[in-house]
Formats: sequence, C-alpha cells, structure tokens
Amino acid sequence: MSENVSTDRPSGGGTNATSDAIESAAFLARSEHRVRVLELLADDRRTREELMAGTDVTRVTLSRILGDLGERGWVDRDHADGGYAITNTGRDVYEQFDRLLETITVGQQYPDVVDSLPTEWFAFELRCLAEAELVAADSADPLAGMRVVADAVGRATTVRAVVDSFTSLPMYTYGETLAAGDRPDAEVVFDRNASAVALENPELVDRWREIERRTDQSVYYSIDETVPCNVDLVDETVFLSAVTPDNGGFDVLRCTHPAVVDWARDLFREKRAAAAPLEQRLRDADPVDSPARTVGVE
Repeated sequence: MSENVSTDRPSGGGTNATSDAIESAAFLARSEHRVRVLELLADDRRTREELMAGTDVTRVTLSRILGDLGERGWVDRDHADGGYAITNTGRDVYEQFDRLLETITVGQQYPDVVDSLPTEWFAFELRCLAEAELVAADSADPLAGMRVVADAVGRATTVRAVVDSFTSLPMYTYGETLAAGDRPDAEVVFDRNASAVALENPELVDRWREIERRTDQSVYYSIDETVPCNVDLVDETVFLSAVTPDNGGFDVLRCTHPAVVDWARDLFREKRAAAAPLEQRLRDADPVDSPARTVGVE
C-alpha cells in the first residue's frame, strides 16, 4: 500500500499562491541534495539505501530531505517495501527546475555569445545549448572558430549548411578534400548576403565551379532571403556561427544535442527546397540586391 507522506497544505489564489510557489522553488534551489533526490527518483523508485548511496548524505540528512519533499507532495513512500517514488507533481517540478538550471547555465557560460545569436529564431529551447562548446575560445585569431568548422568539413561524411556570412575556409577545405580523392556528401545554401559574395568574386566563382565540376552535381544553392546566422550540420554535429562585430570574426558554438541537430536538419530541408542552384543564378545573371557580407575570404 502506497501512502503519500505529505500533509495537506492550505492553498490560496493570486498573490498567496504565487508566494507559495516562489517559496517552494527557493526551497528546492537551496539544496543540491534535494534536487539530487528528485533526480534519482525521476529515474526510478529507490530504497533509502540507494538514495543514500546516490546522494552521499547521512541517514539523518536523507530523512529530513525525504520528509521535506513529502510535505510538499513531491515524494511518496511505500510502507510495504520501504521504497520511495516521485509523484506526478514532483516529476513536473523536477523537470521544469532542471530546464531552468540548464537555461541559466547557458547564459552564465556564454553571455556575449547568447546575446549575439538569434535565439528567437531557434525552434529549440535555449537550454539545449547547455552542453554546447564555444570552440577556439582562447584563440587570438578571429577566424579560429571557423577554422574548426572547416576542419570538421574536411573530415565529414555529410555536410548540410545554411550560410549568411560568407567565409571561404569551409569551401577551400572541401575543395582540398575532393582533390585528395575523398568525396563527402555536401550541400550548402547561401542566403542573399552570402550569394552576393559567391557570385561577385571571380576567384570564388572559379573555386565553387571547380568543386561542382569534380562532384558532377550542384553543391551550392542560393535563396533570395536572409538568415540571421550560419548553421553548419556536419554529420551529427551542429555549428552555430555568429559574426563578432568587434573583430569581424566568428563566435562558434558546437552542439550535438538531438533537438538542435533535428532543428538544423529541418532548417536545411526548408531552405534547400526554396533554393536554386548557384550556377543557375550565375547563368541568369540575376543581380543580388543586398550588401555583401564577407568574412575571411581568402
């Protein structure tokens, strides 16, 4: 027989309810051990001994934690076997609190980068970037992050990219990879800004045309719209690149979170479906009426 160890708490409306909710959130935030107990129980029901082993707290401290969580209706105890389980409310509280922690973590780790990224454009929660890595963060080279992207392209099996701010580094690396006999599956969609650079610079035209000659297929495409940052999906890794206005380089986040990967894949499919081959744009001599954004064209 399962018995909730909680006691009834008076509930009010309006300001009182909000104050109670804030107090409960603060109660949880004040103790990593309380959060850890909920985390363990969210995974599966546990015995007291298992909870002690998973939290590394004393028996007295654990008893107090379980009592406090039970009072709030977040934990149940089964007197038949002495085990503990999280309640539906407790699970919701833990999951929402965990999301909040991940979102705060992103803001604390990369405040300037997050400010420069078009987070309102992302169809995933910001917390999904909690385990992302700011590549080449300590380098004095403003293009160091983009060199990491280019290196990944050179080792990749599949590349899908939507590009706003043009840099020739990935294109150059891809060309070198083809010349060495490898042939990654790559497609790149340039937005209006990047298309302007790729179509107006004769050296770049020769470069991407040579790449398409070697692959015997279209690799580069153009859309008549702008996107707010570069998105490179290299195998199962996403690189989000935003121009740093102070030095003309890039801040690059590398992320493998499934939600971010799925978003990048869907974004590419959407833009690719609306795009025309860059070669067609060149043949049609369709002027690209936009100021060219060029970063690191070599």
